[in-house]
Amino acid sequence: MSIKPTILAMMALIGLFFSASAQTKLSVQAGFNFTNVSYTLGDKKQDPEAIPRFQIGLAADIPMLADFYLQTGLAYVGRGFKQQGGWAAEEHDMFETKVHYLEVPIAIAYKPNLGIGRLLLSAGPYLGYGLGGKWKTDGSIIMGDIIYDRTKDKVIFKKDAKDAEFGNYLYGKPLDMGLTFGIGFEFLEKFTAKLQLQQGIRDIYPDEGGKDGYGSKYNKSYGFVVGYTLF
Repeated sequence: MSIKPTILAMMALIGLFFSASAQTKLSVQAGFNFTNVSYTLGDKKQDPEAIPRFQIGLAADIPMLADFYLQTGLAYVGRGFKQQGGWAAEEHDMFETKVHYLEVPIAIAYKPNLGIGRLLLSAGPYLGYGLGGKWKTDGSIIMGDIIYDRTKDKVIFKKDAKDAEFGNYLYGKPLDMGLTFGIGFEFLEKFTAKLQLQQGIRDIYPDEGGKDGYGSKYNKSYGFVVGYTLF
């Protein structure tokens, strides 16, 4: 199934919810995340480090029953990681990659009254699609048995490693899926602040010649998100 029709279908579903409920609230949200990957090559677990990235997007709160809401929207999310030596860089060099995703979360939120506002507890899946990005290193990187002397270039997303482009880092398959969890507080009927945790559940490591790849890779992140209700 093509990812573009899937995302369009998700956006159409969001539009139907908007028209179905006059009580739906639309907000703009922005956040600061520490992003990383769980990464193995063969039987060897890699040791990447988290890097700070940002996100921004629109979110909708759709009333369901009592204090329960359906939360969805569309966000532009930064992801990535860095690693000292390891699979890509020389032993004493740092490799860093920063990528961009479009993400659609679909969470169930519980928002009981608490003091001057509402407690916020949420959980659910998300669907993401990789758009591209950049990589850089403070030395040389290794691609197979070739040492590549450039210190920066593009990041690409491909389903299969046979479609890789020399010099451009293949981050993984473009389609990502995972789970998202949040805890926070709504106050003054306009503002939201929450801690957010995301864990990928789809292995984005690219196939190799139509077969499962020689490794695994899962996105993960944690951070802080604030929101302002527009209407």
